[in-house]
Amino acid sequence: MDGTPDAARERTAQARTETRDEPAPPPLSRRTVRRLSWTLAWSIPLIALIVGIALTVTGSIEQLEPMGEGSYEVTLLAVWPAGVAFLASGVLGLTAAAIATALVTTVPAR
Repeated sequence: MDGTPDAARERTAQARTETRDEPAPPPLSRRTVRRLSWTLAWSIPLIALIVGIALTVTGSIEQLEPMGEGSYEVTLLAVWPAGVAFLASGVLGLTAAAIATALVTTVPAR
């Protein structure tokens, strides 16, 4: 062990440099969070509405199961009920987003 007075300073300086953490990333600004939330509030119901329309129009899908020697068993799966559920949730979500947008962007009367 080195008994000089400078040795203690060197050890503390070395300990400081070894335990130094990386600087934290800057927090998201309020504007960025607002834009992200409004984008999600409008896009998720819109996607649900589009998927609901597609499933409702499709009606049912076929599932083929091979039985052997070129023959298949066909099973029809109804997907229109899921389409109706997606349609309803998409319409409700878009309505809620539109009402929230109208309320937030309206300038209050003074």
